[in-house]
Amino acid sequence: MGAPLNHRAIALAIALGAAAASPAQDQDRNPFQPFDRDAFVAHVKILGASDEVIAEFLADCDEGLAGRAADDLLRDLVPALDEAAVLAEDGDPRAPIALLKLVQDQGAADGDAYVRAHARYHAGRAFLDADDPERAVEILTEFLRQDRNRTPLDAEVAFFYATSLADIPEPQSAAIAFTDYLRLFPTAPERFRAVAMQRKAELESQFDSPLHGLADVMKGVERDLKKTKTGDPVQTEQLEIVEKLKEIIEKMEEQERQSSGAPGGNQPSPAPASSSALSEGASRVGTLGKVPGVSDRWGEMKDKDREAIENEVNARLNGRYRELVEAYFESLNKGKK
Repeated sequence: MGAPLNHRAIALAIALGAAAASPAQDQDRNPFQPFDRDAFVAHVKILGASDEVIAEFLADCDEGLAGRAADDLLRDLVPALDEAAVLAEDGDPRAPIALLKLVQDQGAADGDAYVRAHARYHAGRAFLDADDPERAVEILTEFLRQDRNRTPLDAEVAFFYATSLADIPEPQSAAIAFTDYLRLFPTAPERFRAVAMQRKAELESQFDSPLHGLADVMKGVERDLKKTKTGDPVQTEQLEIVEKLKEIIEKMEEQERQSSGAPGGNQPSPAPASSSALSEGASRVGTLGKVPGVSDRWGEMKDKDREAIENEVNARLNGRYRELVEAYFESLNKGKK
């Protein structure tokens, strides 16, 4: 039986928190509002943006490049944001420390909410680069709850939130989240919408397959094996997969004997869409690809250098963000060579 995709239990609404608790009559209301350019311009003027720079920004917005233009402008005005984002774009394993330090510092009452939002965006993508979708979901959920309707990054955050769910994998939630993304952002760039439609179709095609669920377990085991996590739980999952495959093969062979033809049933789900190459430019806003090699860079470091970075976490981060980055480095440690 297929997944219940025709109801109004919306994955993005779950992430949005307050929207999920809205009355039934308000569930069709779009929780995302158009980017307020005037408010952003007023803010960057306070930060020191010149009239010429603002005119260039507005021209880029008119060309449909508001996300990248806002990110570039804010990074020009706030060097700490640019430095942290460059770490992420370079695949530096230290990037989440610098980015979440900004989120932590700008979370105060007198903090810069625009800087905080852009730092969260870059942190979410940095976690995805390092094959850590669990942490990506956490930080992107924070963006959706606390930072939406402030920057032109809402659509991309919703897209990468759905991507993170698919990578965990949580296929039903991811399929619904991609459905929400397509419905809520009809004017998003076509390359994003095309990938969202493809991944949504791939996820939904699995629900009626006898291999549905098995593929998700295999994805999780594959990620654990890549990180050299081969303890008893992983070995047990491998044995369970073998047993399930035997059952499915036996059923398909029986169907083939009964029909005296090709085996019936659904075929295995297609492979997930591959990531596109990262386009050139200072900012990665507006691009789909991951920065490769984060885990490899971590594995190639000397022990003393890794230890120094891990100590930096305790010195710079507090509470939940410290725990978030500690879990991130624990994940990297499992995969280092």
